[in-house]
Parts: sequence; structure tokens; C-alpha cells
Amino acid sequence: MSNQSKIPTNHVVGVISGSKSADDAVSRLHKAGYEDVLVLHHVDNLGEGVNPLSALIEKISGHLSDETGYLDQYEAATEKGDVVLAVGAEHGEAADRAREIMELEGAMNIRYFGKLAVTDMTPPTNPSAPSDAQPQGPKNPEGS
Repeated sequence: MSNQSKIPTNHVVGVISGSKSADDAVSRLHKAGYEDVLVLHHVDNLGEGVNPLSALIEKISGHLSDETGYLDQYEAATEKGDVVLAVGAEHGEAADRAREIMELEGAMNIRYFGKLAVTDMTPPTNPSAPSDAQPQGPKNPEGS
């Protein structure tokens, strides 16, 4: 688990209910070789505090139209006691595998924050997904 105050792009971000599920997800992610796993118990959508997710959003904010909505969702989740995980994943397959591991622990609102865009990775069986949504890549994010 990382305690850094700033996270780079190329992270899979999702919401997990309950500390045990979050701990289990972190453990599974570490066992799968993911070293860059941030556990956020509070998301500051106004930028009032130092927050790695806010730093990520600010870095790519010029390329996003829904940035406030994403932060609002993550902030609301942490306010009700859920945990936000951000997992560093440089390649498409690594991002897909991180998503799969997070899903095993019931993650919702799963998105891949790339260099220039945010991709919704929430599966259609997830209650936070629109009814006609299909899980999105990034099988090959941004041409990498």
C-alpha cells in the first residue's frame, strides 16, 4: 500500500464496501504483483485537502468533462464508509486483471484513469452500471 500524496496516471479506481473487503482486495492485488495500491478512506472533491485521487483528476482535468461527477461519486462513497482503491496498472491486460480482482470483492464505479481519458470498466452486473453498459477495456489503453 502506498502512502504517497500524488498518484500518476494509469490507475484503476473503484469503490469497495467494508474494510474487510478492501483489505482482502489489497491482499489479492499484492499477491497478483500489484505494488502501487492506494487505499482512500476520504476523497476530497473540492481539493481542500491533499488527496492522491484529486491530484490525478487535476492532472488530467483538461481532458475530462465528467471529472466532478467522478469525484462526487467517490466522495459520497467514502462519506458513507466505503473505501476507494486506486491500483497502478500501466498496461491494458494489467488494468483488466486489477478490475477482475476488485470485482471479486464487490467493487463498484470502476474506472481506468489513463493519460488522456477515463474509461468506465464497471461490469453490467454491477448495480452502479447503466443497464445497457458493457464492461470497457482498456485492452490496449491509449494505444500502448
